[in-house]
Amino acid sequence: MGDLWVKGSPRWLSLKTRIKRCPWCKEKVDEPQSSTCSHCDGELWRDDGQELRDIDLRYQEVEAGQQRRLKDVLIYGSVVVGAITLVLPLLHIGAALVTPLVVIAHMLLLKIYLIRRSQRLLGRTRRFFLRWISRFSFLWIGIPGYGLGSLPLVGVAIGVITFAGLTLLLNSYSLWSLHQEYIRAPLAKWEKLVLAILAVVTVLAIFVLICVTVLLGFSAAWLMDWVQNLS
Repeated sequence: MGDLWVKGSPRWLSLKTRIKRCPWCKEKVDEPQSSTCSHCDGELWRDDGQELRDIDLRYQEVEAGQQRRLKDVLIYGSVVVGAITLVLPLLHIGAALVTPLVVIAHMLLLKIYLIRRSQRLLGRTRRFFLRWISRFSFLWIGIPGYGLGSLPLVGVAIGVITFAGLTLLLNSYSLWSLHQEYIRAPLAKWEKLVLAILAVVTVLAIFVLICVTVLLGFSAAWLMDWVQNLS
């Protein structure tokens, strides 16, 4: 195995932390330093000396499968969302209760049906970024978009556009993340910047909302005391 196993080399550093199960047969590797699996004789290392991972074997399959599922999600999901937003104006106050349910259902649909397989192949850091960018996207795009879906007639178009836009956005980002993981590229600076901005804006929005709520509460209490004093 030559100098690949000298102290400090990539393979030497990965003995205890990287190879755990064979990417071919999923059996536990008895001897991580071996070049092949003792169970199925599958190769454990790439030609460049790096660990062979599940993503190296399944990348094209997972990518193609997600693109096929995307078509079904866009077609059937748009029909369902269009039907829901068509009846939302008839619910009046009830629309405020239905809108969060639509957002949650959309999130679960994408997570469980569309991007679950690609997300599993990502490293811990990329999974974290995909998870939180998805949540912030639904918070800042999904909730306002589906909220406007309660408008008569025009709300149908807004709801369908929100559904399709969010689906395409998260599908593209998940596949892009999958490709970056496949080529072993580090996180892009714009990913860190976007997540940081969204997190800060969200915290500030929550703080402002709390302040406004408290202010309205004090104002209401003061107004009630003032009315009672008048009487």
